[in-house]
Amino acid sequence: MSLTTKAGVALAGSAGASTGGYLIYSHVSSNHETFKSKIEATKKSLISNNEAQWAVKISLYGKTGNTHKITINNQEKSSITKEELSNWCSKNLNKEYSNSNKSLFSTFEKWCLTPSIKEALSKESGTLIPVDDPLNTEWQSQITSKSSKVQSDLITTLKLPAENTNTVNPETLRAWCKENIEKEYISETENNYPLTKDWCLKA
Repeated sequence: MSLTTKAGVALAGSAGASTGGYLIYSHVSSNHETFKSKIEATKKSLISNNEAQWAVKISLYGKTGNTHKITINNQEKSSITKEELSNWCSKNLNKEYSNSNKSLFSTFEKWCLTPSIKEALSKESGTLIPVDDPLNTEWQSQITSKSSKVQSDLITTLKLPAENTNTVNPETLRAWCKENIEKEYISETENNYPLTKDWCLKA
């Protein structure tokens, strides 16, 4: 094989490798992770057109101590409207996720994911009884102070096991609250939100 032929083969091989490398790089770079894909991977849900869910986020955004403020048109928002927040979420939905914008992603999660019942309860005037503390006496106090509603609310409606004909164990109530507050908040009437508010919060 002549030097000219060898050189041609070498160049062709080099070009092929280069092209292959470019195709691989293009494929990898086109599969970057976005805020949307990262959320979908966790099986969490984004708020869509649920006005009650947006209302929870708007209420929480305006609370004192909010450390997840968002910036619109280079201005940090001290308060926000539903339209502003939903537009901000839509704008950032397909943003590429990277180490440099983890803080922004954390803010995105805070305001764009469907709220839990626990989140919704934080807009109420009462305080959530610590659900991880089985020794907290507030659970027994709830049952005692609302004894007239134990049968109708806890036993009949929620189907909690009764200790006797008209009461339940405070640990049973605590366990129910712990489980229910992690459910998705849909509206003021769904997923037993009224009963959760009545039995899991202390005045």
